[in-house]
Amino acid sequence: MMHMTHAQRCILLLLFAASACQAPASTPPVTEALMPSPLPSSTSVPSASALPPTATATPAPAARSFTEEFDGGIPYWIFLQAAAGSEALDAEATGGSLRLTLSAPNQWAYAVYDAYAYADVRVDARVEFGAGGQGAAGLICRYDPAAGWYEFNIHADRTYTLLLGQWLAEGVARYTPLVIASSEEIGPTVNEIGLGCQGDILTPYINGVQIRRRQETLHVLHEGKIGISAASLESAPLSISVDWVGVGEP
Repeated sequence: MMHMTHAQRCILLLLFAASACQAPASTPPVTEALMPSPLPSSTSVPSASALPPTATATPAPAARSFTEEFDGGIPYWIFLQAAAGSEALDAEATGGSLRLTLSAPNQWAYAVYDAYAYADVRVDARVEFGAGGQGAAGLICRYDPAAGWYEFNIHADRTYTLLLGQWLAEGVARYTPLVIASSEEIGPTVNEIGLGCQGDILTPYINGVQIRRRQETLHVLHEGKIGISAASLESAPLSISVDWVGVGEP
């Protein structure tokens, strides 16, 4: 039997808590969270400039392969959250980074690039744990609200997870753990992470190192949006900064 650290056991408890008592032995362990809702207009992401525009500008056409450095308007990104309460997500793109601040425990946030759906894709990002840095930061691919998404998260305690997320009904989501493990490649604050989704292979990267090659044939997703994830877990408030996001198709 694989030896698990205290941190990994805590993550398992958080993921399994909602359904462990009801699931039969043959059912994969899952947990539930609230379905994300769009941010209210008062928390929409401003542009990097503090000056109001004098005229409505037409945004540049959305690109399929790109590097987003958050140094201007970000019209093709949408912000969603899943949380046990009504706490608002604070999302701000300013000074060349995107900052996500989660004010409540067990709050999950997503920044989704809404312009295109991808089949095979590689997404990378540079993320930094800020205040309360014991939560998780990560990436998603093949995000489809009707079918689900793949999610790769890293934790400041050097644990990482691969998850399958699925919305079950309005207000209810299920997370199925695919992988929970540790990696010495995870730094305490700043990390460059990547997630490759090609065919039925999921490939996570940490600071330029491929840490796993996961063939997923049980929970199959074919196409969807890419994005960024952040979760407070038991830490609140939690702040995650994203310096850039790169997207490419193999």
